[in-house]
Amino acid sequence: MREIFEQYREDRRRSPIPGFAIETLADVTRHAPTGEDKEAVLSFARLDAASADRRIAEELRWLRDRGWEGEWKVHDLDEPRDLRERLAAHGLAAHHVEALMVLDVASAPLTGAKCDPVVIERATAERLEDMAVMQEEVWQCSLPWLLGSLRAMSDPATGTAVVFCARDAGRVVGTGWIDFFDGSSFAQLSGGSVLERWRGRGVYTALFERRLVEAKARGVRWLAVDAAPMSRPILEKRGFRFVCNTYPMRTRPFDTKAVTRS
Repeated sequence: MREIFEQYREDRRRSPIPGFAIETLADVTRHAPTGEDKEAVLSFARLDAASADRRIAEELRWLRDRGWEGEWKVHDLDEPRDLRERLAAHGLAAHHVEALMVLDVASAPLTGAKCDPVVIERATAERLEDMAVMQEEVWQCSLPWLLGSLRAMSDPATGTAVVFCARDAGRVVGTGWIDFFDGSSFAQLSGGSVLERWRGRGVYTALFERRLVEAKARGVRWLAVDAAPMSRPILEKRGFRFVCNTYPMRTRPFDTKAVTRS
């Protein structure tokens, strides 16, 4: 798994994403926001233990000098091994833990999963706002950046992702998208979520299969996903292998006021 993580790390350190300018430093990767949302992403740290606190302070100063908030995405295989604790000491907060998992695309079978009467379809621009609202309800926190991100990633001319939604009687009840990066052997699954009332009906599995079809068609080697605890058992049954835990550490904690939509 360490070898696979190193492949993944090197791929991601050179893969730009819509809405961000990538800057690959020797010991950390920066994604600087280029759109309306002023939140940067830092990841894949290789900090020397003796100077780690100084480097953390420098990166946080880089954010403050630009008036940005930031998310520092920590992987268990980052360095130093106590990076998460050091970031917490600098005031960053974690909202949840996820599991980085990978799947060999060529060996993954398709089962033709159905979830009638729920319909799985490629999301149009008109559905993106409903998808962002649904994500807030699932995660019970405000995600003000998500709609802009969905628009950027699904842009027909410049986007990197194929975005799907699940609808029941016109209502968006599930979401999932898959990012492809030029020259990368990994495609990234994100946004796989289903409203609680529609869970257990095969909706999550059907959304996964639609994205697996896309990955097979494009010939990518691996699917990668940061899986929430509720998703991990489903993905393990489909052949995903656990690589390491990941933690989104944030300078601005998630707004976790109750979010409910009729």
